[in-house]
Amino acid sequence: MPSSPPAEPTVFVVDDDQQMRDSLVALLEVLGFNVQVFSAPGGFHRFYRREMPGCLLLDIRMPRQSGLALYEQLLQEGNRLPVIFITAHADVSTAVAAMKTGAIEFLEKPFDRETLVDRVRKALALDAEWRRHDAEFAALNERIVRLTLRERETLELIQAGDTNKAIAARLSITERAVEMRRSAIMRKLQVRSAAEVIDISATHRILADLRRAAIERLTH
Repeated sequence: MPSSPPAEPTVFVVDDDQQMRDSLVALLEVLGFNVQVFSAPGGFHRFYRREMPGCLLLDIRMPRQSGLALYEQLLQEGNRLPVIFITAHADVSTAVAAMKTGAIEFLEKPFDRETLVDRVRKALALDAEWRRHDAEFAALNERIVRLTLRERETLELIQAGDTNKAIAARLSITERAVEMRRSAIMRKLQVRSAAEVIDISATHRILADLRRAAIERLTH
């Protein structure tokens, strides 16, 4: 296994059945997917880093640690990764438990080839979307955190559409002080107009809400 993180989206396969692993690798690689295989959850857990893009094709029942236990461990550690659970011992309660952890699919062996490939593509697309939102949020957040507490309270009033005069009255400062804060906010957010200030702060809030909602869906 490589010692450095994969640069391209990867389908991580964790299954203790060697025949199944070989079959999945043969199928996915011939279709152009980058694949990394692991015979046990512990090997994957030691290898994986959150900056590695991809999805997880995960067997439910394995000797030392179940697939569900591994995925719950990843979530607790803040590692958000789309998962497709697979098993030869499917039952309703296991499927429900898998879905509650955020699984996007639950497939029983032997599964349909086209269905599996479709789910893998959707999982990779979902991971790419999550990572795009995370990158956008990080870039905006890097600017937002530069603001002082006073600048942030001023920003909230700017977002609400208050005039300089109204902001000055609310904060018990002069209009000149408001203008100076506006200038500092625009400089730190790297924008040139009040409209851009409102747009970037609104986008930051939306992305923060999306991140929070996604994490809540996975952990509840």
